Amino acid sequence: MAEMSDTKDMLKEEVRSFFKNLSWKKVLTFLFFVLLASIFWMMQIWRQKFDATYVIPIKYVNVPENIAFESDLPENIEVRIRDDGSTLINYYLTKRKDSLEINIKDALKEDKEKMIQGANLKKLIQDKFSSSTELLGYNPSYINYKYSALHEKKLPVIYDGYVRLASGYLLDGELTISPDSVMAYGTKAALDTLRYAHTVDDSLNNITSARKVRIAMQPKKGIKYFPGSIELNIPVDEFTQKDVEVPVTCINLPENLNIKLFPSSVKIPFFVGLRRYDDIDATDFKVIVNYNDIITSKETYLPVIIAEIPDYVQPKLPIPTEVEFVLEQK
Repeated sequence: MAEMSDTKDMLKEEVRSFFKNLSWKKVLTFLFFVLLASIFWMMQIWRQKFDATYVIPIKYVNVPENIAFESDLPENIEVRIRDDGSTLINYYLTKRKDSLEINIKDALKEDKEKMIQGANLKKLIQDKFSSSTELLGYNPSYINYKYSALHEKKLPVIYDGYVRLASGYLLDGELTISPDSVMAYGTKAALDTLRYAHTVDDSLNNITSARKVRIAMQPKKGIKYFPGSIELNIPVDEFTQKDVEVPVTCINLPENLNIKLFPSSVKIPFFVGLRRYDDIDATDFKVIVNYNDIITSKETYLPVIIAEIPDYVQPKLPIPTEVEFVLEQK
């Protein structure tokens, strides 16, 4: 350990001695000339002309929904340009992502050939650069947007997914879709096979609050949907239990008979959202027994049936589930 410590001390001393004896005046003079040479080199590069390649993304706007292009439209155009170093460096350092915007709707009105080429395309590209930049070439050299007209059909939307609520929550009404129908564009033969437009299988789990979710339409080859997505409205509320006492009525009873039920009313336990707890009472329910069950059975009791119930509650079995009866002649 002592030898290692001595070695470290010797190295430190040698380094200290090297920098102490170094001629800093010569070093600084050398570094000055290096810096000066670098500045002259950069100035030369700054003014010198260079060739470069630049890729511009293409953005197509105002594309009519009822047309289909005969070939895929290019997503980018590769441009060869020439300019001084300062301008080219500026292009790349600023990371310009300006799109070459093509208005299809306007182009369809003005150009019968359904193609952008020559001076028209060159002007679109040149406008993306400064006036000093020389345009050497570009690829593709033209943009072909020939199309075929599509047929259209209005289709109701089906949500192809599941909504699973977290424990302690229930739907406070029905799931709704907006819009409930979309326009489908395609060939007549393809549209004739469709009766509904389906969304993607986007199942939602552990939902604990009301929400609106954007769901995309399920892609189908040769078919375009507009709009391309719908909004799924999920009404959710935290639930609690409530009971109501509901009188039992008998249906299909002959006019010459009276019936007495024991008990004459039953308790209906159910789950309801907290927001609607005070809005619901026994009048929102209807409980029945069916006289026809007496004809087909020899029992002295009838099963209780919950005939009407609000759609935003989850009922449990009535208490009791059966009632005894006595028939009397009028």
